[in-house]
Amino acid sequence: MKKIFLLLSCFFTGFIFSQEYHFDYKCYDIETQLKGNYKENKRTNIVYFNSENKDVIAYDYFFSQEPKRSFLLYDYNVGILFSYSINQDGKFSSLNLEQKYPIKIYRDEKEIERIEIESIGQSLWSIKAFPTKKSNKVNLELKILIQKTNFPMPNIRFMDLTPNIHSKIYTALLSKLDSKNYRIVDVITDYRNGVIMHDDFSKCEKVNLKFLTSEKPN
Repeated sequence: MKKIFLLLSCFFTGFIFSQEYHFDYKCYDIETQLKGNYKENKRTNIVYFNSENKDVIAYDYFFSQEPKRSFLLYDYNVGILFSYSINQDGKFSSLNLEQKYPIKIYRDEKEIERIEIESIGQSLWSIKAFPTKKSNKVNLELKILIQKTNFPMPNIRFMDLTPNIHSKIYTALLSKLDSKNYRIVDVITDYRNGVIMHDDFSKCEKVNLKFLTSEKPN
């Protein structure tokens, strides 16, 4: 009887402290440095998101100096980041939880008090950010190509800047659109510090990915 109780306790404890996550879209981010110390360097990242839940998003990154890929799952609803390692082949059976910790709020790398947006072509937008409301000096400039969708725009991070700056850019862009149902398919980011990046999100596909998080790192 004690053995049965112990087994049931282990099962329910695992159930209670595990969280199921579901992603229905998988997008590839082909990242290229157009200008800077690593000009022409390319990297392919993968983004998973739920079209009905903007509070959950995951990034599959590859860094050349690392033997494995990094899979980062952000749950903004509970403020938790799950950090996994994953084999180079990208198979989810190799997921291994490395760390789990609260999502940190970092200080913005750039002061942005004003944003100007202009339509410069069909579905193409120019975005210029300024450090103060009266400043004429642009400190961040983007050209963003968007595409109509049947779900609200996912807040995908593509700049090497804080989530808060991303939110400012997304909010400003959405304020000019007739609907929230768009997604970014291409963006050129000029950091105004000698670095210009290109992110191609054109390849995006429907998936049905579900998995349970474990409570403790392996």
